[in-house]
Amino acid sequence: MEKGSSPSTSSSVALASSSTATFKEELLCPICYEPFREAVTLCCGHNFCKSCVSRSWEHRHHVCPVCKESSSFDDLRVNHTLNNLVEMILKEEGQRRGRSTTLCPLHHEEAKLFCLEDKELTCFICQSSKQHEGHKMRPVQETAADFRAKLKNMETSLRDKAKDFGAVHRSYESISKHNQVEAARLEEQIRREFEKLHEFLRDQEKALVAQLQEETRQKHNLIEGKMKQLAEESRALLNEARQLQVDLKEDDYTFLMTHKNRKRRIACTAEEPEAVPSGMLLDVAKYLGSLQYNVWKKMLDIITVVPFSFDPNSAAGWLSVSEDLASVTNGGYKLLVENPERFTSAPCILGSHGFSTGFHIWEVDLGGITNWRVGVARPRGGTHWTFHHDARSGFWYIYHLPGKDGETCRASNTARSEAALGNLRRIRVELDCDEGELSFYDADRKSHIYTFHEKFGGTVFPYFYVGATPVGAEPEALRLCPLRVRIHEDIP
Repeated sequence: MEKGSSPSTSSSVALASSSTATFKEELLCPICYEPFREAVTLCCGHNFCKSCVSRSWEHRHHVCPVCKESSSFDDLRVNHTLNNLVEMILKEEGQRRGRSTTLCPLHHEEAKLFCLEDKELTCFICQSSKQHEGHKMRPVQETAADFRAKLKNMETSLRDKAKDFGAVHRSYESISKHNQVEAARLEEQIRREFEKLHEFLRDQEKALVAQLQEETRQKHNLIEGKMKQLAEESRALLNEARQLQVDLKEDDYTFLMTHKNRKRRIACTAEEPEAVPSGMLLDVAKYLGSLQYNVWKKMLDIITVVPFSFDPNSAAGWLSVSEDLASVTNGGYKLLVENPERFTSAPCILGSHGFSTGFHIWEVDLGGITNWRVGVARPRGGTHWTFHHDARSGFWYIYHLPGKDGETCRASNTARSEAALGNLRRIRVELDCDEGELSFYDADRKSHIYTFHEKFGGTVFPYFYVGATPVGAEPEALRLCPLRVRIHEDIP
């Protein structure tokens, strides 16, 4: 039993201390676990520091951080009563600390120990009290030194983590600026591409209208000629009719003397008029029949179709992708915005489409490049690419190094192709995802080079490596070969 106090007094003090601690906990913000600063109440009844809940909502949905009920900034109400309570408690604690900074709050004895379970200052009496029964106690100075050392390490860790957050923040800033510049460039390029299509359509429109106008002119001239001829023949018939009227009034001798010539003349002028032939109307169907479809078929002659595009967002800093995204060159390293999809350790790039099922074919024109890789790769799901690009890391490709192995090439699983490549210009890639086969062929010679038999384990993307250009030479482009588009028309 504590010195100078009764059991009832001791239990009352302990109860009061426990109640005070619980009351103080209610005055802590659930986000920062500090006493409320400018407390606000949400419509659900939960209280927070205004600055804490505002930061919590910066990049998240506006919901209560405790019960997840929907809310908004308009629902925030300043809790004056809670703010006054916090201010009063903090003021009383400050005064009490000023009076007894080293006293045990329960027994008002000098606090020379620290309870490691309850994380509070205690006195020697507390060691034998029921409230701290079985708890580990350590001297204040020893505990403070230990905690300071731990917090110092934590401070260093927090500062390092803050640097990491800063680095990611700078990455987002860089990406945001890049996107703004890229959006303006893409918008301009989109307008140029559509202007090409508009120009083609305008030319087709002009040509079709000119054809219509020419047919209209020709048929107008033909009809005018026919109408003029008919008018002349009509006048001749009317003249002959008038002449007959005069001849009928002649005497018999004169009438009979001219009768033979008269019959010949009438026979020449009394022929039936020529009927209107077919084809005098404008050929409406020629101009409007499947007009859009016919123009679209002509459009295929001016556009290039590739099975997929190169993905500029995956291109390493050495590579430059053409405006149509169908070719790539190695022009030397330049700094690009950092992003997880981008290769950083080698001049590599992916295709824009991934494949997980079905059979797919594409061809690659190597140009004059002698240091290359062609194949497929499996991304690692949001993380940066590995440094090693081999079959064990999810890369399946064939490659060739200048001046090495002569005219043969190797595969990413270290196998060597037995086919003599010669002057290899075009590679045909056949990917059968369902069968787990990836085959390579010399597209010009139609000869087999190598086949992988693998379970790719997910979606794979076309993968390419474009080696550095020899000193003094112009960079060569690796190109995706265009597809041959065939139109099949059938009755549904």
